[in-house]
Amino acid sequence: SFSIVLIVGFWKHGFHFFSLFVPHGTPIWLLWLIPIVELVSFLVRPFSLALRLFVAMMAGHVLLEVLSSFVIDSTNAGVGYGIGIGIPSFILMVGICALEMLVAGIQAYVFALLTALYINDAENLH
Repeated sequence: SFSIVLIVGFWKHGFHFFSLFVPHGTPIWLLWLIPIVELVSFLVRPFSLALRLFVAMMAGHVLLEVLSSFVIDSTNAGVGYGIGIGIPSFILMVGICALEMLVAGIQAYVFALLTALYINDAENLH
């Protein structure tokens, strides 16, 4: 998405695309600081999108790993312990898998929405 924003911005505006980093109406005395802040904000966007997806995926995988270890350990421990711990853990795993699919849909929506906003910023400069 970051490369698409750059391609669209430069294709439509050329070097005028850099005016994205200086908002309209910026006071003269802030002209040295605002472009730096805007550039850092622009460069951090792809990392924030990647980190958001990574954390959402990793949290679900770790939770499923912990619950699956409960199921395996309770199965190895014997019948009474296996029924008391293994079955509820397995039921939780099924529910968490459903929640993982919901989270995946929400993350896809957020990723698409933020990418569309970033492309809109590149197309419609201040």
